[in-house]
Amino acid sequence: MTARFERRRFGATNYVYLLAEEGDAALVDPGDAAVALALCEACGVAPRWILHTHGHADHSGGSAALRRRLGATVLGHAADAGWFAPDQDLSGGGALALGALSLRVHPAPGHTPGSVLLEWRGRLLTGDTLFWGGSGNCRHGGDPAALGRTFTGVLAALDGALEVHPGHDYAEANLPFVLDLEPGNGAAAARLAAVRVDRAAGREPSAPSLAEERAVNPFLRAAGVPAFVALRARRDAWR
Repeated sequence: MTARFERRRFGATNYVYLLAEEGDAALVDPGDAAVALALCEACGVAPRWILHTHGHADHSGGSAALRRRLGATVLGHAADAGWFAPDQDLSGGGALALGALSLRVHPAPGHTPGSVLLEWRGRLLTGDTLFWGGSGNCRHGGDPAALGRTFTGVLAALDGALEVHPGHDYAEANLPFVLDLEPGNGAAAARLAAVRVDRAAGREPSAPSLAEERAVNPFLRAAGVPAFVALRARRDAWR
């Protein structure tokens, strides 16, 4: 079995992801157990692992049922353990081997204390830390300064060729803010137009590279943590 990467929308904006390679598979952020199982069945796999980018219930709410149904091991950062009780702690970051799946975990606190980024085969699963055109908020147990350090440190150091795969599709909500802030941002205007075309056609948006996202997303260009915190506050107050 060659490597396979799938995403499935649930609710209005959430994504669950499936990673599969050589007969091994993992789910990422299966907030809806039924949708996650349908994705597994469509792909003909039975995942042995469940990974969480953070603990909020819309991402972790399906874990308990899936752990029982699949006998899967749940992995996540211990700082968010109160939401989903991981079997294995990802707080150390670094390389992670799950059978044939080879990932890299990047601790990314801010949206929650235990948020992480998951890197696999040229893709970066960002949960609620980095969105298309925006960043996560800090209203539910988060810390804007910590999130600023994640953006100006962790994300800034990552390869621009990585594809950005967030936990929600918030592009149509975020990009008008970007254009209000930066009216001359042609990359953001083009992205918003493309997203609207995809929406009208019933297609999921394509994933940009991190380099493309840096051109669009002002949070990735904040000049230091205080600037990031001020930008996050401005986004929170925006209409």
